[in-house]
Amino acid sequence: MIPVDKQLHIYSGGMLAGLLIPFSVQAAFFGVLFAGIGKELYDLVSKKGTPEIADAFATMVGGSIVVIAHILIN
Repeated sequence: MIPVDKQLHIYSGGMLAGLLIPFSVQAAFFGVLFAGIGKELYDLVSKKGTPEIADAFATMVGGSIVVIAHILIN
């Protein structure tokens, strides 16, 4: 079972990709990449959260699912 925290990262990555896809596939892919890594860097620097590589990965998985689905459908 996937922990709830990772599920939320997957959903967030997917939603962000969905919002950025109308601009371009590249914008969606790189937007999710930077958001996933940026959020974990923010947690590290601010000490307001627990930075985890798995969280950044989960965000990118969610975004990748949407980007790949978009490419396959179109």
